[in-house]
Amino acid sequence: MTDLIDFKQASALFGEPARAAMIWELFEGKPVTAGDLAIAANITPQSASSHLKKLVQSGILAVHKQGKNKYFTYAKPEIAVAVEAMSNILAPAKQLTSNQREVRAARSCYDHLAGVAGVMVTEAFVQKGFIKDHPDQLKEFSVTPAGADWFTDIGINLEQLKTAKRPLALKCIDWTEKRPHLAGSLGAALLQYFLKEGWFRMIYQKRSLMVTSKGEMELKQKLNIDLKG
Repeated sequence: MTDLIDFKQASALFGEPARAAMIWELFEGKPVTAGDLAIAANITPQSASSHLKKLVQSGILAVHKQGKNKYFTYAKPEIAVAVEAMSNILAPAKQLTSNQREVRAARSCYDHLAGVAGVMVTEAFVQKGFIKDHPDQLKEFSVTPAGADWFTDIGINLEQLKTAKRPLALKCIDWTEKRPHLAGSLGAALLQYFLKEGWFRMIYQKRSLMVTSKGEMELKQKLNIDLKG
């Protein structure tokens, strides 16, 4: 019964149209002011303040003060996984615009790689035996010894990631590909590696990511992935 009560409360918080718009606006992972969230939801600042208070009190959003402004983010990365999954439930097949094709190809899902690129990288990890289905947690992967070696070789400290207050390797169902991509603290560390090494570049004011020529070469050599194929 407790689980049902929690589900009803979460559904009510996510389902209200103005709150849903504000939660979606935060999906890129960047802090957003209360004023900008009010604009995104097409409501008054006073109404936005009331909604944001409920979202913060429920643990969905976190608020940080900087000067006179309040900046809002998801309270924890798992919120992004829930938002991605919910957006996937009723999404119909449709003709994609140019911008939507970019988003589908490669994008950030809060703080990890998503889209075709994210799914292909995740599936390559599975095929190479770097990650596998977690024996106890259906929504998670587990990292194999071979995977631990590979991630260590590229400078990702798994032991440090395991101490984070979030799952190491979450399965996040990709809303365009309908298959899981790698989230969790490992997914976040991997995207940071890709960006730092120049495999992908962020596109200004967009969620989509651009794979670079270096990225194409490295993905082909290291993971046998051909994003242009």
